[in-house]
Amino acid sequence: MRRLPIFFLLDVSESMAGENLRQLQQGLERLVSSLRTDPYALETVYLSIIAFAGKAKTLTPLVEMAVFYPPRLPIGSGTGLGAALTHLMKEIDNQVIKTTPDRKGDWKPIVYLMTDGKPTDEIKDAVYRWQKYYQQQAALIAIGVGQYADLEALRKLTPNVVHLNAQSDEDFKKFIDWVSQSVVAQSRSVSANTGGVNLAKLDDSIMSQIGDLGLAAKVDEDYVILSGMCQRYRLPYLIKYERMPMRFDAGQYQVDFGRYHMAGVLALEKDYYELCDNSMATPTINTDMLIGGAGCPHCGHHYAIAACGNCNQLFCIDGEGAANCPHCQYQNNFVMASADSDGFDISRARG
Repeated sequence: MRRLPIFFLLDVSESMAGENLRQLQQGLERLVSSLRTDPYALETVYLSIIAFAGKAKTLTPLVEMAVFYPPRLPIGSGTGLGAALTHLMKEIDNQVIKTTPDRKGDWKPIVYLMTDGKPTDEIKDAVYRWQKYYQQQAALIAIGVGQYADLEALRKLTPNVVHLNAQSDEDFKKFIDWVSQSVVAQSRSVSANTGGVNLAKLDDSIMSQIGDLGLAAKVDEDYVILSGMCQRYRLPYLIKYERMPMRFDAGQYQVDFGRYHMAGVLALEKDYYELCDNSMATPTINTDMLIGGAGCPHCGHHYAIAACGNCNQLFCIDGEGAANCPHCQYQNNFVMASADSDGFDISRARG
């Protein structure tokens, strides 16, 4: 039986941390359970999972549906779409069996690309190479998640661009069911020797097909993500802030003062650093723009936003006094700032 390779190229950048990543992890499990009930998919579909942030990494090479198990999705810094495409093309070359005069190769591979942001690396060369050498030998379906996905960048890769606006777990389940139905449709299509890419009907309550874009997509400026390291355990964590309008209790008016309110803290594992690209300049933000503080989710230190005086990276402290930076080992001496002190610039993750 010829294989139908399905690649999932998944954005696991910092902006996906928390609820989005949880839904995606559960969605993969739901997808596999659904596909295993279809005899066509069970016979032909082989799945591969590639995660990308600043860098890309294959979590699962092509494996048949019967023995596929969804891997744990990591988190990394940045949204290296160019790096992800380059890695994908290498995996297609290495894993997809080509047709030769002596044997039938795999069916045309299908790629589902999911991203919720805009590229933080240069994508021009990767896009050119994809268009010239791979666009005809693989079908790519790009899914832009949320209102800040760079749909214009995705349109350079494929005419099959879908915008997903899932507001709840039920919405995301509908999306996963759509992916499952599309994979089943494609597996039945190749079994019947019919051409083309077969996608299930879009649920227009959460998804829309994107045509040519006359305007540039929005930029991810409605959130700030801080990346820190636990001083005691040397494990990473993220602190997420969202730009939230101020509401007057007595009326319908909203006033946005341009500041960010803390939305949550997430403990990470060391594999966070494997997908981080540290070759680019680190952006900063002034603490006056941030409302709300957090403690360390690993060790319980009261302050998770202490900036090293040497490398400007963030780590946790429990109060005033000497503290060694877990990033560069520089010894800092912290004192509590007064309420009327000016803010200071700290390193900001690229999201």
